[in-house]
Amino acid sequence: MSSDLHDQRLMQAAHWRNRLSELGADTTPEFEAWMREPMNREAWEQVSAPWDFLGEHRGAPEAAAARRAALQDARDAAAGPARSRRRLGFGIAAALLLAVAGWGALQWRAATQDYATARGERRIITLADGSRVSLDSSTEVTVRYTGSARQLALLRGQARFDVAHDVERPFSVLAGGQKVIATGTVFNIDLTGRRVLVTLIEGHVVVVDEKSRAQTDLPLAARPKALELTAGQLLTLRPNKAPDITPANIQRITAWMNGQLVFENETLSDVVQKVNRYTATPIEIRDPKVAAMRISGVFNTGDLTGVLDIITHYLPVTAVDSTNGAVVLERKRRMGTAN
Repeated sequence: MSSDLHDQRLMQAAHWRNRLSELGADTTPEFEAWMREPMNREAWEQVSAPWDFLGEHRGAPEAAAARRAALQDARDAAAGPARSRRRLGFGIAAALLLAVAGWGALQWRAATQDYATARGERRIITLADGSRVSLDSSTEVTVRYTGSARQLALLRGQARFDVAHDVERPFSVLAGGQKVIATGTVFNIDLTGRRVLVTLIEGHVVVVDEKSRAQTDLPLAARPKALELTAGQLLTLRPNKAPDITPANIQRITAWMNGQLVFENETLSDVVQKVNRYTATPIEIRDPKVAAMRISGVFNTGDLTGVLDIITHYLPVTAVDSTNGAVVLERKRRMGTAN
């Protein structure tokens, strides 16, 4: 096919793309007749692919601007047959602008962004749609927004998610193999060791076990079902244990946002894992019996001395400095015994 004829078909395709958009229609009898010509179909696909790409990213201001500019140029180019060769080129360029301007303006939406806090640092991130992510100390979150989904992953630590409502783009957070899905709500996720804690503060979420879904060899009946939470519920997920949904103490769970840690009859191992997010000197437990001891209390984040004072006061343990720079919690020895 000659270059001129190919350009003419591209211009016709741009005209049809513009016309169908104005009509709000997928097709017309006239368009179907034009599409019966194989070369026309090829030109249509060349023009439509980048247009559809922008359609998937319709929420971006840059996408809307690019589409408006392309539509106007296509209208101008198709206004009459008595256009110069240069004007014809502009019409084709207008249609293909969708691929060039669209990709450049929207690249940031497809990219993954990483946010992390250092030990002792708290940070609030406002995302492109107005959603807010509050990061606890020693926390890392990745964010990837597309035209159809808002996908985040909590890699470590704890975060609160205040989600802007957008029913067309579900907001999901992957944490420890569990995916929390919402459209507009507020929830908190805490990764403590191999345990995942999901607290729903407002709204409604669905939690899906992504690891089990990925095991295609398992029969459908054997795969865990999605779990639904309502406001005020806490979901606790542990490896090889059934999910546990209980009423949540929202004030206690979100106390970290005010620089406090509140524990209610929790194992010393869980307490130490959370405390270690905030202190430069780690606490270690090497004795399983010490790890299983339970304690309640209110601690200020980063106050290692205060934490150790409370633990050693209420539990039969002592804090011993280790050669590796850590503080080891050991059982107190009774007078006259070797252990």
